[in-house]
Order: sequence, then C-alpha cells, then structure tokens
Amino acid sequence: MFSYGLLRRFARTRNRFALAAGTDSEGTAQRIEAGIDLRGERAWLLICSCLLASIGLDTGSVAVIIGAMLISPLMSPILGVGLSTAVADRRMLQHAARELSLATGITLGVSTLYFALTPLGEPTSELISRTQPTLLDVGVALFGGIAGIVAGSRREQSLALPGVAIATALMPPLCTAGFGLATGRPAFFFGALYLYVINAIFISLATFGIARFLQFPLRSFSDAKKRKREIRLVSSIATIAILPSLGFLYFTVQEARETRRIGQFLTGEVEKRGGEVMRWTRVTSDDSSRIKLFLAGTAFEPETVDSLTQSLDSYGLDRYGLDLVQSGISSRELQRMETDVQRGILQALEIAQRATDSAAAVTKARSDSAQRGAVDTAKVRVVARELAQVFPELVMVSYVSQNALLADSLAPSRTMLVEFGAGVSAAKQREILDRGRSLLQARLGSDAVRLVTRQAAEPLSQRR
Repeated sequence: MFSYGLLRRFARTRNRFALAAGTDSEGTAQRIEAGIDLRGERAWLLICSCLLASIGLDTGSVAVIIGAMLISPLMSPILGVGLSTAVADRRMLQHAARELSLATGITLGVSTLYFALTPLGEPTSELISRTQPTLLDVGVALFGGIAGIVAGSRREQSLALPGVAIATALMPPLCTAGFGLATGRPAFFFGALYLYVINAIFISLATFGIARFLQFPLRSFSDAKKRKREIRLVSSIATIAILPSLGFLYFTVQEARETRRIGQFLTGEVEKRGGEVMRWTRVTSDDSSRIKLFLAGTAFEPETVDSLTQSLDSYGLDRYGLDLVQSGISSRELQRMETDVQRGILQALEIAQRATDSAAAVTKARSDSAQRGAVDTAKVRVVARELAQVFPELVMVSYVSQNALLADSLAPSRTMLVEFGAGVSAAKQREILDRGRSLLQARLGSDAVRLVTRQAAEPLSQRR
C-alpha cells in the first residue's frame, strides 16, 4: 500500500511538471522562423527600441528602458539560432545568424550616434550596472531563455513572453556598448557587449535544450556522430562564454563581503566609541588601500585612532589603512548648519533679485521721464507762442525737466522759466504768470508746475 501510494504521488508530481502536453512544435518553428527576418515594421521597431533604451539609459529612467525591452525584436533571431541548431536546419541557422548580426550592427550604430549627439552623455547608474556581468546574469539569460521557449512552444500563447523580454534585457546592454563607443570608454563597451553576448548565447542554448527535450522533429538527417559533435560544440561555446563571468562574479562577491566587513567594523568599533559616521569611502592606489571615514561628534584622540587602525585586522581588513576626517561637531549641528547655509543662499538670491528688479525700475522710470520731457517741451513751445500773441511783454518761456538732473527723485517735477521784457509792471507780470500757469497746467495735465521769472532786454515777440 505504501509503495502504491508513493508511486501515485510521484505520478501526479510528474504530470504536474510535464512539458510535452500542449506542445505545438510545428507552429512554434513557424512563428520563430517568421520573426527572424527584421524587415519592414520589425526594422522600425528595432530602431525605436534602440532609441528608447538609449534615452532611458541616458536619463536613468527604468520605465523607458522597460518599454524599450518590450518592443525589441532581437529575441526572434536569437531563438532562431537555438531552434535551427536543435532541428538541424542549416538554412534557418544561416538566416538567423545573418539577421542577428545585422540587428546587432544597426543597434550599435544608432546608439553610438545618439550618445555622440546627446547633451547629457554622462554615466548613469543604469549604464554602469550593465558593464560587469557575472554568473548571475548567465542564470538570468538561461532561465529567461527556458521560460521564453516554453511559453512560445504552447498551442495557446502564454502571457509570460513580455516578462521574458524584460528579464533577458537584450537591448539595454547593446546600447550601453554604443555609449562606450561614443564616449571612448572601452570598459563600458566590452563589459556591456559581453553581457549582450552572454544573453544571446544562453537564450539560444536554452532554446536548443528545450527543443531537444520536447523532441522537435529534425528537418534534415543527422547521424549520431554528427549530433555528438554538435553537442560538444554547444558545450564548448557555453563554457567559453561562462568563464569571464566567473571572474566578474568572484570580484563582485569579494567586494560584497569586504563591504559587509567594513560595515561590521564601523558598527563594532567606530560607533561603539561614540563616533558618528557621516560617510565612508575606499581610496585605492597602486601601493596602498585606505578607508576614509567622515565623522561627526567628539573628535577621537590619537590613541583611539591607533586602536581603531589595529582593530582592522580582526575584521579581515588588514590590507587597509584608516584615514579620519573629524569635524568635532554633532550630526544634528551639521544638519542645522547645512540648513542655515541653504537659507542664507536663498536669502542672498532673493536680495540679488530685488536689486535687479529695482535697477530695472529706475532705468524704466528714467526712460519714461526722458520721453515725457520731450513731449512736454513740445507742448511748452505751443503755450509760449500762445502767450506771446497775447502778451508782447514776454521774452521767453522754456522747460526744464528736473528728473533728468536728480537721480534720487522719480516724482514728476516741471519747472518753467519765464522771461519778461524791461519795464513790465509787477501787476502785469502777475497777470501773465496766472494766465501762463493755467495754460501750462491744462496742456501738461498736471498741477506740479513751477514758474521762475527773470527780466530780459528784448521781448519774445521781437525775436526771430
């Protein structure tokens, strides 16, 4: 009974993970082969996807990068390489390899042109993250490829394909390689190109493996020896592709472990002694490696600094020296000082803006005053002619704009100089002044008119 029940459970488990049911080998091969040719709308999708990915990498926008991955048509020729190898279709293999090479070249060219013309063009976190692929990226490409061919081999198409396109991330590393070309950064070019090659190879290998596992029918005769040679070739390619990623993974793991040990040192030694770590960084040169700490709070004595340096050995950090930058000010005071500095800068900018606005207002007022003076002078001439016709005793009526002389006064002020001929009585002068003031105020539209008188030898009516 126990053995029978165990067998039944094993059979149910096996059926749960069965892949053969629902497989459409012929339809899958037709769909993949139809998508290999990057012409027409697929060529436009390739260029648009490349530009979107480049913009997303340039601005650090994850959403734009995801959009580029969703519309990228690079997956089809890569799947075509794997499937054609699995079903022994040399014609499809040549076609897929040619289209993949062409698509790779176009993407590199377009992304290089973009990064050569962009006004930004500085390394972002999205660009940097695609320059050091590790064995983990190999796993992403392998399992993403498996998911892609499994989802694509069903009679009913799965909704998993968009997720596969995002996970395998073919377009972003290739555009990052274009960034390396455009900016003359070999590390970006080779690192990102290697990530793209890893993704392409292991997606193809996953397609090859699943197609053989599901027993896709061969399209040409292939004897046992030939199949073994193909398997050895595929294994060799996979091994060669993995080797550099092992080195990257080793250095990544070592760096992560070292970072963790530095964190333990800061918690167990520096903070335990009352130091407030504001920031830390590693400074590496050809002959030494040092940890630089920026500390707030009470400054450590030299003896404490020596003790901290000696304790590095117990945390596995014996290759490092220790540099302390101590402020002697608490972190709260530093934050308050930072706030005060920002407030002072804003106040200074506000004062500068007010000064600029005031200067502009003064300039405009002077310009308006000069224009008004020119108009007033013309009006005064008309009034002078009218007064001369009525009062032949007048010598001259002229206009002086005091705004043009007094820079500290912007209020309207008009002074009229009235000259009388010799022998004009005081009563006559008063009559002329009253009449002249009325005319001037009416013409100039203002009560701010001041009349200044003086005697002259020749009346205005006799002047030419």
